[in-house]
Amino acid sequence: MKTIFTFIVVSAGIFGVFNLKHANAVSDSTTPIVLELFTSQSCSSCPPADKLLGKLAEENKNIIALSCNVTYWNHLHWKDTLSKEFCTKRQHQYVQTLKSRGPYTPQIVINGRKTMVGSQAGKIKWAMQNEAKNNRINSIDLSLTDNNLKIRLPETPSNDSYALNLMVVGKSLTQDIPSGENKGRRVHYTNPVQKIISLGSWDGTGKTMNYDTSELTDNKSFVILAQKNGKTGEIIATGQINR
Repeated sequence: MKTIFTFIVVSAGIFGVFNLKHANAVSDSTTPIVLELFTSQSCSSCPPADKLLGKLAEENKNIIALSCNVTYWNHLHWKDTLSKEFCTKRQHQYVQTLKSRGPYTPQIVINGRKTMVGSQAGKIKWAMQNEAKNNRINSIDLSLTDNNLKIRLPETPSNDSYALNLMVVGKSLTQDIPSGENKGRRVHYTNPVQKIISLGSWDGTGKTMNYDTSELTDNKSFVILAQKNGKTGEIIATGQINR
């Protein structure tokens, strides 16, 4: 007989039950799941979330994990080396779109639909399992030849219009932090977003697009996000490719 272990999760006022079989469901999922972690090198609560994001990305190649480092903690005796103003703006947009509290760090957004504290492993895996089961995201096929990024958009019947964005992603890295709230810590950052490029709107029609990446620095990865109702709506299609 198979034994299933159940844990009671109590964290930051959140009470819930997390079952190990749901963790396996996330690891085995074949549908894309997008995790956007808003974090900062100057946030003492963020390193556990940064570590969790990397672990989730390792578990399943269909999980698209992105670190978006914000700027609003840069006054705390250390300027985040990965921080981008567009990450701060994007997080504010998510707060409005999802009607959530915030902004705060670490905050994770799952598929543009759900948001929670980025270090709550049990709650995050539960949400991911539900997303994989109930909200299947279409796959966007990407291929790269020399500097030409070919984007094959799937047929997605709908009356909606989607914002199409190209996320330029740097290599995962480990950062030593010599001062500020994380002084003395060494923190690993998974897929830091370095640039967001708008590719315009998409009506859900199956088609192929091309994008010239010659002006972008080498050794970057690329992620495409198609989102409802603007740049921070629900994600309905996504794809990724490593350079």
